[in-house]
Amino acid sequence: MEHLRAEGIGADAGSLGELELAAAAGFEPSRIELNGNARTEEEAEWSAARGIHSVNADHVGELDLLDAAAARAERVLRVALRINPGIETPGHQYVATGHDEAKFGVAPREALEVWAARERWPHLNLGGVHVHVGSQLMDPAPLRGAAEQAIGLARAAAARGAPLGWLNLGGGFGVDYDGRAEFPLEHYAQWIVQRLADATVGSPEPVRARASSAGSGAGAPGLRALEIVLEPGRWLVAPVGVLLSEVLWIKHRDGRRFVVLAAGMNDFIRPALYHARHRIVPVTPRPGAASAAAVVGPVCESGDVFAEDAALPPLEPGDWVAILDAGAYGAAMASSYNGRGRLAELVVREGRIVRARAAETPADLARGRASDVLA
Repeated sequence: MEHLRAEGIGADAGSLGELELAAAAGFEPSRIELNGNARTEEEAEWSAARGIHSVNADHVGELDLLDAAAARAERVLRVALRINPGIETPGHQYVATGHDEAKFGVAPREALEVWAARERWPHLNLGGVHVHVGSQLMDPAPLRGAAEQAIGLARAAAARGAPLGWLNLGGGFGVDYDGRAEFPLEHYAQWIVQRLADATVGSPEPVRARASSAGSGAGAPGLRALEIVLEPGRWLVAPVGVLLSEVLWIKHRDGRRFVVLAAGMNDFIRPALYHARHRIVPVTPRPGAASAAAVVGPVCESGDVFAEDAALPPLEPGDWVAILDAGAYGAAMASSYNGRGRLAELVVREGRIVRARAAETPADLARGRASDVLA
């Protein structure tokens, strides 16, 4: 996180714990935004007390909680309304967040009513709109559709005398886990700039869009100066992380080869949770032709499978394999399920390997047992 901060990237938090982690990594409050659909009083108090970049409110009732927290902090808190644009996206249903049945966001018409009545919440700067339609998108068409809705809402709000200052267009930029393609980021960015320029035809001044990731600045009335916030987390970190695992066993049954790894679904849950496919390669390949193999972990679950039919060369116990593009939703979603401690995390820095986090041992797990009598 410290390296991302040094590069000027902001922090997108989804809980009180992530707010604290962002602060511990040195992110200034003005570079932190808060997401989520179940705001707590503690999160509201933390955000208001420090004056973070913005809170993305998921429903209207949340505004009363945020306004009260901002009043106690004696400051104005920046808040964007997350809208549900009703846009379907391809891929796994668990990463689709902007369709009609999704739990996130308010209806666009409701957002317009809130912005028109913003004086009801005097301690909030209700100056933003947030859209996020899903993750792992290689085709930017759904993202363009969401951006069109956000721009249209900004124009409608300005026409009602309630101009917005920033558009948070979310993320969703996909990573090709097969390693063959890339999300067309440059074309998408050019489209956003051109679309904003087109939207201000006839305005006294052209739009000045400034890309940011939880940046600062509220912008001028209308569409003449809009800050653009993006949330490209997976796109940034997925390709730079790998999961290294020792091969424990090679098992053959009825003509099928099973490669049993020391790593399991508790270490990297994406394949089990989303049926995600990751490339798996030997660290030091042995000679010989590749053949199909089921790559599995040691957890007592049938879903503990990294690949059903990976093409791998000969492997032996003691070899090491790398599961590629594991930098996103890997260590952050790891658990100690089955009494398996979380793995060590290593970072390559200036040609040196630095241990960022030590592995959890069985003794660590035993020391963490709850022992306080509560009743």
